[in-house]
Amino acid sequence: MKLNKIWMAAVVAGTVGATACKKEGFISYNTNPGTIYNLKPEEQFANAVVATFEADFEYYYDYYRIMMPWMQYHTSQNGNGKTFMAEVGNFNQRRGYFYGRVGNVLTDVQKIIEAMPAGEKDKYQHQNAIATILKVYYAVYTTDINGSMPYTQAFQARYGGTMTPVYDNQQNLYNTFEAELKSAIATLKSASGQASYGNADMFYKGEAANWVKAANALRVRIAMRLLKRDATKAKTIATEALANAADNFAGNADNLDFVTTGEHTGSQNNWDPTAAIFRAPKSLLDFLYTTNDPRLRMFFQKNSYTQENFDLAKAQEKLPPTAVFNPRQYVGSFASPDAAANPVNAKYYTTRTIRKNGADLVLDTLSRVQYRLFCPYSNGGTGRVTFPLLTYAELCFYRAELAARSIVGAPGEAEGWYEKGVKASMAYYSQMAKDAAIVEYSEATDAEINAAYDAPKVKWNAATGLEQIAVQSYINFFKQANEGWSVYKRTGFPNPTSTIFPWERVMADGVEQIMPRRAIFNIPVSTDRNYTNAKAAFDDMAKDADFGQGPTDIYGRVWWDKK
Repeated sequence: MKLNKIWMAAVVAGTVGATACKKEGFISYNTNPGTIYNLKPEEQFANAVVATFEADFEYYYDYYRIMMPWMQYHTSQNGNGKTFMAEVGNFNQRRGYFYGRVGNVLTDVQKIIEAMPAGEKDKYQHQNAIATILKVYYAVYTTDINGSMPYTQAFQARYGGTMTPVYDNQQNLYNTFEAELKSAIATLKSASGQASYGNADMFYKGEAANWVKAANALRVRIAMRLLKRDATKAKTIATEALANAADNFAGNADNLDFVTTGEHTGSQNNWDPTAAIFRAPKSLLDFLYTTNDPRLRMFFQKNSYTQENFDLAKAQEKLPPTAVFNPRQYVGSFASPDAAANPVNAKYYTTRTIRKNGADLVLDTLSRVQYRLFCPYSNGGTGRVTFPLLTYAELCFYRAELAARSIVGAPGEAEGWYEKGVKASMAYYSQMAKDAAIVEYSEATDAEINAAYDAPKVKWNAATGLEQIAVQSYINFFKQANEGWSVYKRTGFPNPTSTIFPWERVMADGVEQIMPRRAIFNIPVSTDRNYTNAKAAFDDMAKDADFGQGPTDIYGRVWWDKK
């Protein structure tokens, strides 16, 4: 059973001592290797967890302004600009975070344990395994859009290793990740008499069985990345990972997620999307609306045209006397720059200001994102924020796809896993929205979830099953835009010709815009200490015909993203 997670400040106060000072102290730890052993593994693991989610720049740039608009999870206030699909300024924050804030600190955990006397070290095998799993998770996330990168030789300089680590190519990285995850699982299932992270583990409180499940979910995610490159390897990994039901997520209570107070994201800062006035995208909103999906109200807010406000607008001559009230308060914005700029659609982007109760009130036709789902303290909120990493719904969709493709399980099993995934996603977002205290929250009941699943475009249809799985996976990743992007790159869905979920065709000056595939690769200058290894890695990636026109080609592909 997963325990409730608490914010890092409470953990620090109650369990691992003065960790709040460790960010300053870690500067000296990085410059004086000997002092690292004065830290406990629990302290440094807590530091790594906190660093994983102190990613306000990543949300500001990578999520809010790049991946989410690309994936039509939201649009800008007045629709997307003509060049939004090519704007990648400050993109790829994850790479710097992995090497400077997360991977290095988790390596410290491993090294602290490695340096312990033999008798004591034996009691920390679980802690070492858990640190490995979290490190692999972030490495998988980093390589996803970066391809080759230092890993096996990374983070070793301060421990007598090289200061010029080689770049492991992505195929070898996945092999390494699989080996490390299998080893971690074996350790967690066999070692006894172990020291626990306790509250320093802000995910599972050190529960080994939960980390085994998370590791297997991560293995299946890796397997899905391999499907087009090495189907045999993908099948082997998925088959092994899914072999034992007890070692896999069985419900949302098993999810690997970070739930913390809204203080973590604060308000009126990089976490808060309020100032940007992100609008709900038409394609996603319309699909959720027509299928009566409860996630509609979890993702997006109603517009401000209540009957009362509409009547006031007419009385104050802000609307013509012939205007007719439309009870639908969920209205989406166009993702296509040409559509947003079309004078015919100007009515959707026109606001009106009325006087109500002695104050000005701006009436906006378009729905906005539920800001508190991302930043609970937005506009005076008081809720908690959830960061999903690996979830039961995601695993269900993978299992449905693997069965539908006759890779793991029989095709007849696909329907059951798909249904479980859809319903788990709806229930999970209902819980996240409740925790975040979103505007006008109401719980998604079992009856409502069942009815939404029965909608014609949602309920399983073997003829369109793979497309349905991809579409529902995409919706499920609303708070994990990188994974939604990966679904698109891997499956080609959603798309404008879909019969299930017709994505908006993105046009700018009459030219259809192409979805980017990866980050820009910055080759170090020739005087950089590791220039030779970096240049060799990029030259090696360029041998693939799908790599594109060079390191700066965001439409090129990394190894897993095969055409």
